[in-house]
Amino acid sequence: MKLHTFVAISLIATFTNAAPPGRVVVQPSKLRQPYQGLGCGAMFYEGHITSLAARGKDDRQRQLYDDMFAKVNARYLHLMIRPTHEPQNDNDDPWTPAFDPANFKYCVHTLAIVKAARERRPDIELLATLGTPPAWMKTNNSEGGGGKEKATLKPKLELEFAEYLWAFLAHMARNGAPVKYLAMSNECDWPHDQPGCFFTPEAHAKLFEIVGDYLDKMAVKFPDVPRALLVGPNTLSAPAAVSGYIPAMMRKAGKHVAVLAAHDYDMRGDRWGDIQRLARGTKPVWMTEWCARGEDDTPGQIKSAIDYASAMQAGFSGGCTAWMAYDWVYPNRKAGESLIHVDWGNEYALKKPYWVFRQWGAALTSGMRVVETASSLETVKVTAFLSAERTLVVHVVNSATQETSVQLAIGGNAAPSAPATRHRTSTAEDSAALEPLQPAGSGFADTLPAQSLTTYQFTIR
Repeated sequence: MKLHTFVAISLIATFTNAAPPGRVVVQPSKLRQPYQGLGCGAMFYEGHITSLAARGKDDRQRQLYDDMFAKVNARYLHLMIRPTHEPQNDNDDPWTPAFDPANFKYCVHTLAIVKAARERRPDIELLATLGTPPAWMKTNNSEGGGGKEKATLKPKLELEFAEYLWAFLAHMARNGAPVKYLAMSNECDWPHDQPGCFFTPEAHAKLFEIVGDYLDKMAVKFPDVPRALLVGPNTLSAPAAVSGYIPAMMRKAGKHVAVLAAHDYDMRGDRWGDIQRLARGTKPVWMTEWCARGEDDTPGQIKSAIDYASAMQAGFSGGCTAWMAYDWVYPNRKAGESLIHVDWGNEYALKKPYWVFRQWGAALTSGMRVVETASSLETVKVTAFLSAERTLVVHVVNSATQETSVQLAIGGNAAPSAPATRHRTSTAEDSAALEPLQPAGSGFADTLPAQSLTTYQFTIR
């Protein structure tokens, strides 16, 4: 009996009517890295996320949580550790925490969001990232990064730093929200003025080792607080992670490294392939933050939506095993930093980036493998995923502004054996169901609207 393969093809494409059909080829026999999942953050506007309930709009609050966690196939929820739960040193013994619960007030919103997420998706996993340690720990005595002065941790405060991280983990765990993954720094390679803390690759590696050893010992002393897995270096630049931070971290603290991760605001070179080579098949590779930052007046911010799709394509095709959008919610604004806009306490709107993110993940399952693909057009970028059950998902991204005809082909000896079901997000559609598409030879022929994401599902023989 011949095996049958279930195929989901996601196409984001825009071409000129005058151009010949673009050719997209998927090679399901050529497997690459595993897929772990998508994630998104509740990083800055946690109070906006919970604001509907604060105004007594409980039904609308539940609907927002449903849109975030019940209707989107995202495995990870990214949280921020703020620099406020130890305004001064609790004591001189980092092995005996004495934190004031009142200083964790900022976690009220975070805990409410996590509770809502876990009610709708019990398997969701939490990643927490420290934006900056408190001002008293830093060389500039400020939460800001210090700009060109490169503010960093004061000497001999490494264990106090580790204790600060542990205190957040303990507070979350003891309130029913255990954190599985921990990033001890955020964009430590970037000398800037916003809240942050700079570390050289060598200083970061040393601190990573100290934090890892501290967490090991505290897990024995306080077994009610799960030992979080360390994610790093979490740099702004993936190329910077490759050139300095990861090699130093692996040499000094390799036993503590659970995940190799970076943001993707420096999109140079074969960055994710380089990190995969440094991982040597022993560590997952995560893209832990990206957002569309430019002003966007297009309908529903469709331009930002296509930018998100392009960034996901670059990450997974490059070598990522997981990809995380920056933030679930921002206030109403012209830039595309978030998937949803919330007018505090009044209403919320699902923007086009939300619909692309939701549609991108809908057909994917953890454990799939990325497969090789190719496109004949520069504006068309392709990513494909294959499951052990022979489920195939392919995303094709194009940032042009006109429709085109496209020919989709499956490499090898495979051919479609059934019509393709389709869903689409575009300027006029939000993951809308379309009429099934009949096979045309060894693939499918279709015309795609400008700036759109189309998802095809079909079987092949």
